Amino acid sequence: MAKTVLALGMFDGMHIGHKKLIETAVRLAKKEGLEAAVYTFSNHPQALFGAKVPRLCSNEERLAIMRRLGVERIELAPFTRELASLSPERFLDLLAEKMQPHTLVAGFSYTFGRNKSGNTEILTRLALKRGIGAAVIPPVSFANKPVSSTRIRELIEKGDVQNAQLMLGRTYTLSGEVVENSRIGRTIGFPTANILPDPSRALPADGVYISMARVGGDMLPAVTSIGMNPTVGGKRRMIETHIFDFNSDIYGSTIEVFFVKRLRGVMEFSDLEELKTRIESDSKKAKEYFGCV
Repeated sequence: MAKTVLALGMFDGMHIGHKKLIETAVRLAKKEGLEAAVYTFSNHPQALFGAKVPRLCSNEERLAIMRRLGVERIELAPFTRELASLSPERFLDLLAEKMQPHTLVAGFSYTFGRNKSGNTEILTRLALKRGIGAAVIPPVSFANKPVSSTRIRELIEKGDVQNAQLMLGRTYTLSGEVVENSRIGRTIGFPTANILPDPSRALPADGVYISMARVGGDMLPAVTSIGMNPTVGGKRRMIETHIFDFNSDIYGSTIEVFFVKRLRGVMEFSDLEELKTRIESDSKKAKEYFGCV
């Protein structure tokens, strides 16, 4: 099995800091004629101990981004109590056995081993003892603070998808199967494609967003509402996307919604006519944003 330059981390957001780390590993691997690899976990380590950590992307999305960056080999390991109990030394031995690292690449805040007892200083020392190189990547900053998944989650949950996009390096997206709802949007001339929120994902604050929808292979401008839809007595939180100039039946299909910019918070209207007027205004703003008025 080929020797690797091995990137270490949860990479739960695949944000611009994570990308820099992985790109460094890929560059070193190419320089040395080695295999670029990632060792990460399928579940968030904090979740093992009962913490709820909303995900910024699915495992499938994480792996797809890694491969686009040039990673050739990915170990997506389940984070178990057995793994959590390993000492830093034993964890390094496990990496050496499974991944054959020539060099380890980790972020400045990387921790590992039982009770997070290993840090980058210990990682470097233990790696060198085993004849393995180590590279520690300094933070990537945004607004004078290190980019982190925690900061991005907080922004998304406040509805600030624009600043979240700058730290992610991509537009935040959610996907799901289009399901039937009340069909009230259709009765007022604004049919929507409705998906249920994935409970494992970070969800933007309730409100209305300029958005894009990927339907099949097409990217289409849209406006999206998240919330309970209080005007019509909604009983469940939905993601409702009105795709401009689109009338196809896509029930049962999977769509992907890209959150571009928040327009406003949730409002309750006195009747459907007032709701229709506001949706027209929201749609006009979104169309102006995309230059398709």
